[in-house]
Amino acid sequence: MGNRMLALSSAFLYALLTDRVLLVDFDPSMRGLFCEPFHNSTWLLPQEFTFMDRVKSREFKEVFSLGNLLKNQNQKLADVTSLLQLDLSTEYNDYDKLFYRDETQELVKNVPWLVLKSNQYFLPYLFLLPCFRTELDQLFPDKEIVFHHLARYLFNPSNQAWGRITRFYDAYLARAEQRIGLQIRVLDPENYPPSFILPHILRCIQDESRILPRLQRNETTTSRIGTSKAVFIASLFTEFYSELKDMYWTRPIADGEETASVAVYRASHERNQESYSNSHNMNALVDIYLLSMCDFLVTTQVSTFGYVAFGLAGVSPWFLRDPRDYERNPLEPACHRAVSPEPCFQFHPTDYDPIAALHRGAAGPAPVIMYCEDAIWGFKLANMMSF
Repeated sequence: MGNRMLALSSAFLYALLTDRVLLVDFDPSMRGLFCEPFHNSTWLLPQEFTFMDRVKSREFKEVFSLGNLLKNQNQKLADVTSLLQLDLSTEYNDYDKLFYRDETQELVKNVPWLVLKSNQYFLPYLFLLPCFRTELDQLFPDKEIVFHHLARYLFNPSNQAWGRITRFYDAYLARAEQRIGLQIRVLDPENYPPSFILPHILRCIQDESRILPRLQRNETTTSRIGTSKAVFIASLFTEFYSELKDMYWTRPIADGEETASVAVYRASHERNQESYSNSHNMNALVDIYLLSMCDFLVTTQVSTFGYVAFGLAGVSPWFLRDPRDYERNPLEPACHRAVSPEPCFQFHPTDYDPIAALHRGAAGPAPVIMYCEDAIWGFKLANMMSF
């Protein structure tokens, strides 16, 4: 869900910049999740649009792929007058990445149909293309909330999804003085199970970010009334919810900590990710929006699910480190704060590093990007250059 929403927001901005109509091919797992974003129109390709069967074939890419045409050079792009496929997914090759050049944009601008395939947030690299930079600077003077504005405009949950979101929020989160969202992705449960990750989460939220108060070691009858805090947990693993709920229910706040009453909630509890299940994606969307309604967010680094949640919220998150880092460097901080709520473009073209180029004194407009805090190989938008 996170990858799809990030890619769709990037495609929407590219459509705006190139004066194109955006049409989306939602498979059954994505239908009924969003309202139509465009008044008196639709962004959905008709289900009877059988041409999509050809688009998804291997033969189609061989004939119409921009990357293949640039690689083979046996057919001029000028001869392709009606249709091109753009592969901007994480599996694209070096020829597909030539999309991110001004001269390529000049070649494709007159092709009426572009079939864009992507599962990533490629939007930041558009800011590095001189052909788009002026308009982008006018559209987004604040570079650190680009996704926030696009997502708030483009993604409107369907009545069914919004009903579930608001009912849960009103019942469990609305009355809290502070809302804290935890998004926890477990990528390797065999080697790094929840029992290994949880102590580091506690170190992050209690000792480093100080989002939640520390607890006494033993159960007592002592109770103090203070700030009401609601913790919303989004994770496929129920252990995080169960452990945190029991801890803050059975143990009092430690002496010297801010007095607070802490309640822990979850909206779904699916053990496995099922990206092509409509009901699973509905639960994922509900979790994303409930996270986006929190005042503080702690998310798993490099998780696109977390990217969308804090991007919608417009809140700079705390990133939990990779569990392997906890094992290698147990004394290092358990989490670190992002400078902005902009998502990361993780799999960008590697033939040109604009930040390194600036170090070398390259001419041209200063790139409005920085290395990502959670993925140092990636780029993200920033208001000021950061090395």
